[in-house]
Amino acid sequence: MFPSRNTNNNNNRRHTVSGITSIRIIVYLTLLFLISLPATLAKCRDERPRSCEAICATGDPTRNCTIRALVLLPDDNMYQASLPRVLPILKVAEQQLRAKSLIPPHIDFEWLPHNTKCDASLAVIKAMDGVIKQCAQVIFGPVCDYSLAAVSRITKYFNSEGTPLITVGGSTYDFEQKKTDCSDEFYMLLRTGMLSFETISELTINVMKRHNWSHSIFYYEANGQRSVAGKHTCFLMMKSLGKQMRKENMTFAQYPLEPNTTHDMRMEEMRREIGNKHATLLSHNRMKLLCKAFRVLLYAL
Repeated sequence: MFPSRNTNNNNNRRHTVSGITSIRIIVYLTLLFLISLPATLAKCRDERPRSCEAICATGDPTRNCTIRALVLLPDDNMYQASLPRVLPILKVAEQQLRAKSLIPPHIDFEWLPHNTKCDASLAVIKAMDGVIKQCAQVIFGPVCDYSLAAVSRITKYFNSEGTPLITVGGSTYDFEQKKTDCSDEFYMLLRTGMLSFETISELTINVMKRHNWSHSIFYYEANGQRSVAGKHTCFLMMKSLGKQMRKENMTFAQYPLEPNTTHDMRMEEMRREIGNKHATLLSHNRMKLLCKAFRVLLYAL
């Protein structure tokens, strides 16, 4: 359940490569999707547009056209989606679109990277700077859930018609709610992630049903897998899992593990919490299997 440091490093390298490949595919498809969208009216407030909001500033749609794209990510490779990793991929995606003549040659992309440090308050400030000072027309990121929630709540009021926000993050339940009119909380948010915590929860419950596991005890680190979605990633995952299990009327318990504890201390804590009453409900091997499954699925987000 608690692999060695070398094993973790090797797994992290493999997951980083596969994660970058997945991000490249998602970004390419997203840019292609955006270009093919018809024009729509999406304004949530009455505001006169600034001259810089137009893609073609001269009024001539055949020249001097620039899409200013704000990129809100941490400048730290501890995170799966960081500026050093994602910004080159965005530029490669742009090159692929041009190579396939999917965008007119006179339209340029201007990438505007901002370091959010995976901090919700800083992400809001960076988003406002990018839109107000640099007149960004679209936002890529954030990926960290708390930063994403803070920014995506207010993007519908950025610029005269709102500013679309595109992210591979947003794994918690709230981000999957309806986004069809201005009254919706995350109206301008477009999620391109392949999985969510709700999807992982459904998979876990289906596995348990298949094996007739009616009771369960889950141990987790509240800040585990921080590289995926920032602070409290595992806590948010467990919150989604608990919500789904309550819907299914399943019996379960969740225990956060203290950070910086040894393997033996964790095993002792598990034995104490499970006790003789629950000892047969969740074997060590089953727990080990579920932990590995969560790790693989989280890296696939």
